[in-house]
Amino acid sequence: MHARVLSKDEELGKRDDDFKPKRSPTVSTLTQPWRWRKRRMFTAIAVILLVYVFVHNIPTDLGTVDQRMGMPLRPGHFVDTPGGPQAPTGAPPVPSVGRDGAAGQHYYDGPIKFYKLATSLHGIGRTMGARPQNRNILFAVSSLQSAAGLMPMACEMAKWDRNYVHMAFLGRDPWPLDDILEVNGVSKEDCTVYFHDARADYSEYSTEQRAEVSVAGAMKHINDFMHPQAIVMDDSKVEDMFFIRAMRNKASEYGRSLIEVPAGRYEEFMWMTRLDSGSLGNWFKPSIDILIHAPPDSSGSLLRLVKSLEGAEYAGLRIPRLTIELPTEIDHFAQEHLRHLDWPPVADTSPVKQSTLTLRHRIPTSRLSSEQASVRLLESFYPKVTEDYHVLVLSPQAELSPLYLQYLHYVILEYKYSSYGSPSSDELLGISLDVPSTFLNGSGDFLQPVTADMPAEKYKDNIEYAQTAAAPFLYQAPSATASLIFGDKWATLHDFLSNRLAASHLGKAEKTKKLVSETEPAWLEYLLELTRARGWSMLHPAAPLLTLHNELSHIPEEFTRSQSTARKGVDVAAEPEHPEEEAFLTATAPPAIIEHVESQQQTTQPLHELLPFDGDLPELPHLPYFYHNGDPITAPVATMLTKEYVPIFRQQIGGCSRQQAVRKRVVHELKTDDLFCLPGIELEFDTEGEENGEAVAHAVIMETSGDEGESGSAAEKAA
Repeated sequence: MHARVLSKDEELGKRDDDFKPKRSPTVSTLTQPWRWRKRRMFTAIAVILLVYVFVHNIPTDLGTVDQRMGMPLRPGHFVDTPGGPQAPTGAPPVPSVGRDGAAGQHYYDGPIKFYKLATSLHGIGRTMGARPQNRNILFAVSSLQSAAGLMPMACEMAKWDRNYVHMAFLGRDPWPLDDILEVNGVSKEDCTVYFHDARADYSEYSTEQRAEVSVAGAMKHINDFMHPQAIVMDDSKVEDMFFIRAMRNKASEYGRSLIEVPAGRYEEFMWMTRLDSGSLGNWFKPSIDILIHAPPDSSGSLLRLVKSLEGAEYAGLRIPRLTIELPTEIDHFAQEHLRHLDWPPVADTSPVKQSTLTLRHRIPTSRLSSEQASVRLLESFYPKVTEDYHVLVLSPQAELSPLYLQYLHYVILEYKYSSYGSPSSDELLGISLDVPSTFLNGSGDFLQPVTADMPAEKYKDNIEYAQTAAAPFLYQAPSATASLIFGDKWATLHDFLSNRLAASHLGKAEKTKKLVSETEPAWLEYLLELTRARGWSMLHPAAPLLTLHNELSHIPEEFTRSQSTARKGVDVAAEPEHPEEEAFLTATAPPAIIEHVESQQQTTQPLHELLPFDGDLPELPHLPYFYHNGDPITAPVATMLTKEYVPIFRQQIGGCSRQQAVRKRVVHELKTDDLFCLPGIELEFDTEGEENGEAVAHAVIMETSGDEGESGSAAEKAA
């Protein structure tokens, strides 16, 4: 029998010993003793009060919580000034007990707060830096000396309006931002730079560690908000060490280019203010290899060239590697100089300096053929990354300007990496440091264009520019004097020469008349064929950045004649030592050295003042264009001439039938299989694009009889 819930009915007559009273559902915990609840509440309140009193009365000599736990300082956080907490004034409390690393007034290592950074970052607009790829460039400074040097560069860059330019102050100096601008003569109306006060609270009293962490914290906020594409700072020789360490670490972490302007050379690097964010963001990508081929009996000219390389300006730039191809016989004076040649020619504080000089010595053999000489030179370099690695081929007769590397770096960044790049940049073979005085075949006087010859109305008939001043130009003719050839074009030339030599050895290629003078090395003839087939052109400056000397000039070894042959004169053809390896018909008369104009270099001015158009590089379609024979043409005509030349090349040299030559082929990057019909090469025809071009190409083939001279006349008619 179950016990009842209420069993106190006396009428039952006995006590139920098993009875256990149950609580009524209406009885809650509120009926429990109040003293237990009050004890728990009072205990919690007491603990909270103790923690509050302890936190607000921490001894100053214990350091921050992170430091006491052996952790680095936290970067800090924004404190929006308007309507919020104000930045503290005066000095922070001085610790009662000295701590390691505290020197003089730099003793404070408390929590980090930025009271002024949030306002300026929000003031530029979120859309400006919302995307990881944008137009933001950041100038970062710590010392007032660096601010004075970099501020004119930042204002100049903002004037060109190709980037959103920002300048952040991250040092210890307590001067207000407006006072710094006023002292340097900068007004926000004339200088459209976004200025940011990124200094932490108590920056003047910060320890070295706190100052470094505050710079890192400010850079995190700046990067999160604006994503700068490149960071410009002063030379490490003049900046604060805590600032340098933090900037280098953060730039590496964010994958941003950190451009350090050489100390005191702000005016010399003013040309970089003309570059956009795409170019500046790839500042360190271009890599240059210098290749010098020294012919026999050329020690004097070789050493003169090497000395000009040693005396050039390299500060702030990636220094080229140097390879020198030496002849069989080297005189004692040249050996001693090369033995003590220190390359790269800059001070290196590391215990073991890494040399990037390579010497190659020719083993005695018979005179090289055109084919052997071309292969030997091309094998001296191959780009590791075709987009970024380039080769500068120099003649020993050249003496370079000290600004040659600045100019090359400037032009490469502008035309290869700009955010506003055009398809014309892909058709650029390279950059020449010289202005030719003769045509490719060595005849005539090449007439350099002037500003009035430029096709763009922006320059022509513009009173801001002297119409008779020399202008840069494009020339569909390679040069071996001082030419930088882009890595992808050099790699394509490797593939082309492989196919070209195979066509010659198989008897598919006809021997054609040379278009390049025999005073130039043989490999230029092969490069000219490829240049014409691809529609490439070489960029030449308005004024040469070298002096080309005449007194020590030499005929290339592959084109030298023996004395017995030379005496026979023009009536007897010169017989090459390796006729099976000569792809071109040489002239009957021995080549003669042609004297060049030895221009005087101007090195007293910075680069941007030496270049025309206020140092601004014109767009490639705005430049005068010259065909390989020296005739001025337009870009559309150049494209038409390329289309006409390709089927001619295929039939005369590439081993293709007439039907195969006129059909449009698929072109692959870095490959030239589309120009040849050889065993092992798959003929990939472009059926979609061949309809329009087949009729024109077929007409050209029918008009020509297979002779290069006649094909040239057809091209001239088209021009």
